[in-house]
Amino acid sequence: MELEPEQEVHSLVLLGSFNPSIFHPAWYSDNDLLAKEETAEALDLILTREVSTFTVNDIHFQIEQHRFGLTTKDAAKAPFLRDLAIGTFVLLEHTPLTALGLNLELEFALPSVEAWHEVGHRLAPKEPWKTILENPGMRGLVMEGKRPDCDANRIQIRVQPSRSITHGVLVGMNQHYDIKTESRESVRECNAEVIRILNNEGQSLRSFLLKASDTLVHPTQQED
Repeated sequence: MELEPEQEVHSLVLLGSFNPSIFHPAWYSDNDLLAKEETAEALDLILTREVSTFTVNDIHFQIEQHRFGLTTKDAAKAPFLRDLAIGTFVLLEHTPLTALGLNLELEFALPSVEAWHEVGHRLAPKEPWKTILENPGMRGLVMEGKRPDCDANRIQIRVQPSRSITHGVLVGMNQHYDIKTESRESVRECNAEVIRILNNEGQSLRSFLLKASDTLVHPTQQED
């Protein structure tokens, strides 16, 4: 049975060349990507030549000259992150994009301190460390590889203690795509590839990480 997260953070990051000053809440409502009622209540707006940040309807926007990021802690809004990114770069089809990262963090509460320690003992055995450190404990583990039936160039999964849950574990995932501009004739074609990825490959990330978390975090079952 899969664990259910207590908290989750969804984000996507695009690397490329951006003009932060155009990314204003009003730009999104003027282009029908967000409702005017929502953008009128945008929070924490900072707008300069170097950075644009604001929050609308629990979605945080942070755009720098070489990085475009959207983040939400509301799982129900995760598909909307992809829709916003698609809508943005359909309009800005000549903006160069070079990489895409789909990211998810899940935090789980474990039933006991023993179950919490067991995760670290199993994923990072302490024996090699006992002659080096006193009372060694796992503070973070990162593994990298590929995912079956996924076009991503690489997947990173990390496991670490939860930042906010006592005896909790955080499992995070980065699904990274390099957009190889030299293999395409135009910026527009590169951006079409990003949009294809967002349309086709973003949906299964959460279910994949839930299954992975169940394997990584679930207390070891006792044999009968």
